[in-house]
Amino acid sequence: MSRQLAARPEAGSIDVIGLRSLLRPLLASLDQVEAGLIAYSRETACRQPLLESLWAVHHITAALGTLRLHKAEMLALEMERGFLRLLREQVVAERRNLTMGGLMRAIKTLPAYLDHVQRSRIDTGRGLEPCVNNLRRWEGERVRPPALFFYLQLPAGCGISGAAPEPAAETIRRSADVLLAPYLQGAKSALGAAPSVENVRTVARIAHKMHGLFRGTEQERFWLLLVGLCEAIAAGLVEPDECVAQLFKAGAFMIKYAREHGSVADPAMDYHSYLQQMLYYMASCKARPLYVGHIWQVFGIDGNTLHDAERGLIHNDALIAALEGAHSLLNALVDRLQAADLLAAVEGGSTPLPDAATVFEEIRLRLIAAEEIDHAEDIQAARDMLQQVFSGRFSQDVRRGKQVVMSIAGAMVETEIALSNRLRHNGFIPPAVQAFDHLEGLVAATCNQLNQIQGQLQQQPRDEQSLDDCCAALAGIREALSFACLAREAAVVSSCHDWLRNASRSGEVASDTPALQALADALVWLTLYLESRLLDPVEDFSTLLLTAEQHAARLAAFAPAAPQAAVPRPAVPRSDLQPLQQEEEPEAAAPAGENIPQEFRQVFLEESAQIIDRLQALLPEWERGAARDEQLREIRRHFHTFKGNGNAVGLYTLAELGRDVQDMLDRVLESQGPVNTELPALLRELVAALPELVATSGGGGGGDFNLTTVRSLRSRCAGLR
Repeated sequence: MSRQLAARPEAGSIDVIGLRSLLRPLLASLDQVEAGLIAYSRETACRQPLLESLWAVHHITAALGTLRLHKAEMLALEMERGFLRLLREQVVAERRNLTMGGLMRAIKTLPAYLDHVQRSRIDTGRGLEPCVNNLRRWEGERVRPPALFFYLQLPAGCGISGAAPEPAAETIRRSADVLLAPYLQGAKSALGAAPSVENVRTVARIAHKMHGLFRGTEQERFWLLLVGLCEAIAAGLVEPDECVAQLFKAGAFMIKYAREHGSVADPAMDYHSYLQQMLYYMASCKARPLYVGHIWQVFGIDGNTLHDAERGLIHNDALIAALEGAHSLLNALVDRLQAADLLAAVEGGSTPLPDAATVFEEIRLRLIAAEEIDHAEDIQAARDMLQQVFSGRFSQDVRRGKQVVMSIAGAMVETEIALSNRLRHNGFIPPAVQAFDHLEGLVAATCNQLNQIQGQLQQQPRDEQSLDDCCAALAGIREALSFACLAREAAVVSSCHDWLRNASRSGEVASDTPALQALADALVWLTLYLESRLLDPVEDFSTLLLTAEQHAARLAAFAPAAPQAAVPRPAVPRSDLQPLQQEEEPEAAAPAGENIPQEFRQVFLEESAQIIDRLQALLPEWERGAARDEQLREIRRHFHTFKGNGNAVGLYTLAELGRDVQDMLDRVLESQGPVNTELPALLRELVAALPELVATSGGGGGGDFNLTTVRSLRSRCAGLR
């Protein structure tokens, strides 16, 4: 029996489409609730506004439950309980104002939380714990464990071992049968009024045994975290509460299920929620004994994890205001700096801008408010460098001063691009959208091409020229998708192209054949997949692509006989089906439009030489350990600077290379599994290739720019995980 679990939606995922459709009515209901609370505060003897507010909150609670926003539903339930207690006059006089204040805070928090959920697409619980527990405190209720409101974003498969030997199902059943009774006894004693360390250790030993039995499955993470939780309880780092009791109870149910079903995961078990709750207790530990420290490493927990998870909510309106303000100020500042001629300022020939530092600070604060921390730091560094330029520090070292000016320009260009992208996407860019953003034009063009090809293949009769045009268009699409590192999509197109080309040469393209139907199905499903990604880059449409691959695979069974050597045909005019096909040109040609002024190129060369020198020194040091450490982050920062410098002077091909390396290293730094063994060799090749690529960039001579090398390196960076 395979231990590979079927893919299923993450438990924290939500019905985004349903939320969009219900968001306006929900906000209208909240306005009604607020109006009723205000009316009651003015005249507490009148109960009708409370009744109307209670009824509106009841509808909100039902809607949130329908949308599976269970953490938001907890807040709505507390609001409902608060209004009901006010209506029944069950709140003592000195607590009534506190309860009303808590209700007003909840009314203001819920819209911001729904906005946050709509952008993040996850019911994280962020910012809800103070609202829920304050209402419960003021009503005399016991507070909810903070673990219920914790969420940590984890890479797919984090904490699950790779290939592991699979024990027989009967072995798991027998072990579970033996372990169930001592687990129940140990858990009961560990949660009692006077728990002993030995009872907690008993639960830990059983959890460790279960962890070994379930290696490579979804259940493995639960048992690993339960071992860490027991260790933290035994060390006095975690105080058992109702949430811990539920976690222990879940462990008992899992052992019972394993006793009957072996390694099969219980479909009724909310593993995701239990995982997040135990991660909260791990993140809250002040010390890190053996298992807790291991869990911190595996799941990427650090000293900022709790702080980041508990940050306050920011409504999209405020986010947009911060982004627009920073973007407007930045553009105005760029215009002023261009008019001031910073290159002349290096030599002392320009008047300082007296309020530039103030504008930089205003931009930085708005970036922090919009949670653009990295770019806020870049802007602060640019401000400090600008002050040095105007102070005359580089008047005796003009070359260094020009490099500093280039760094200032790079930081501002990078920040402007980031702000423009976020504003384009209404303030929030999920990671999937960031990865897809630069492919949007290519995907749209590919969809148009595929629709034209399908239309032309349906025409009767099909002449030789028409089939040639379709083959040429498919070849162009395949090359474009391959260059964009869309390997699976390119493979589907390649299968279709190869069959159509061979069938055309063999004269075997007939109407209503199974082979032609398989070709049409593959193209239709691929088009549907690409069009779906254009509409919503965040949703997972991989099943559509898998269907296209299955139809494309059918073409292998209809492979025509190998054609004779083709007779060269006369050149034909390029049809409208071929805009994606690249013209034949020397691969060594410099990218079009990247011949830049010699002065800019010289500064770029000098700045890049320093980056390359630093990378050449850093890389061997990092390779000795090859870990996700500060040295790798420093390497990533240098490629980030290289990308910004390329964008600043117009060398976009090199800037794209720098961006792909930066994105690759971001994935490596954020991942939890072992560092890919191919990474050191790839970084060596990148650093080795940079000197020649930089020297031949910008149309400055010194040899031909090797575009083939850039394409190969970019493709490998995109493919490395």
